[in-house]
Amino acid sequence: MKAHQRQLLSLEEVREVSRQFGLRRPIEAEPIGRGSRNSAKSSLRTPGGRFMLKRRAADMGGPDRLSFLHAFQLHLSDSGVPVPRLVRTASGTTAVVGPLGTYELFEWVDGTRWSQQLVEAAAMGAALGSMLKSSRSFIPGAHVPAISFHRAGTFEGAAAPIVAAAMRADPDTNEAALRTTTEALLERGTRAYACVEALGLDPSARICVHGDTHPGNALFDAGTVRALLDFDSARLDYRACEAANALVHFGNDPIAGVPVEGWRAELDVRRMAAVVSGIGHGMGAMLQPEERKALPWLMIESCTLESIVPIARTGRFAHLRADGFLEFIERKTAWIEANAELIEAL
Repeated sequence: MKAHQRQLLSLEEVREVSRQFGLRRPIEAEPIGRGSRNSAKSSLRTPGGRFMLKRRAADMGGPDRLSFLHAFQLHLSDSGVPVPRLVRTASGTTAVVGPLGTYELFEWVDGTRWSQQLVEAAAMGAALGSMLKSSRSFIPGAHVPAISFHRAGTFEGAAAPIVAAAMRADPDTNEAALRTTTEALLERGTRAYACVEALGLDPSARICVHGDTHPGNALFDAGTVRALLDFDSARLDYRACEAANALVHFGNDPIAGVPVEGWRAELDVRRMAAVVSGIGHGMGAMLQPEERKALPWLMIESCTLESIVPIARTGRFAHLRADGFLEFIERKTAWIEANAELIEAL
């Protein structure tokens, strides 16, 4: 399976767009090799400071979507939430439309990547809590997407296209074993959905959230969060969904570079507890009892949807084979289900 090439900004783009943003010259541009390959990004060094220039991918939505994203980020920034500050053009806009796409410019934020320390987990929770607190006073307008991994309906019939896609990508896959694993995962996802519905989360309580909280979308420094990054998945959702997604990702042990047999399905309870405590500190109040009871089941839903959607589309999860990865996720969701009471009590 051949990976598509990373999009890059040309020197001509950098010159023209930086001019419209009013950046002083000379400008040194260096490509950024992280994040989505469809979004071209460069680090810019100028006499007036350092910036990050991004050409948005064509599939990221139109001007209404961008207007919402920028309004949300500006609101968070003005409220003191650690997010990169958007730069305005001379005319006051926060985006430049050029012949190759739409561009946005952010002030540069220095920081280090997630190192799995408890103090970082607590700081991440506090940053999320401050975002959720600030979001309560944000008026999103009519164009905010109201989507969630807590979705209506069951996974009935979903196993067949997932298995078929995986077999096309890797014909040597044990089809029967993959089908058994996939069906077990989908059945658990269905049970989790029913558990959340029984708790009765109030749809009117949904607020704007980041929507893609994971270690790659945060920068740290000396046990603090310097910035929450990449708000392209921001949407209207339950705050418990945002918390549950964070618990999954910051409770995980990394699997990059680790052989499949070494992937640890169990989550780190201490890091999850630090995230939950941090969220309460950042919000100035703990999650409500029904939200806390929903966390393990929302975590299962998050794991399930995040795993099966790309595999149904391409047959793999990024570069990872479906058979090994889905077996790992099935074990992880089984662990969450078995430890639901522990997670509720974090």
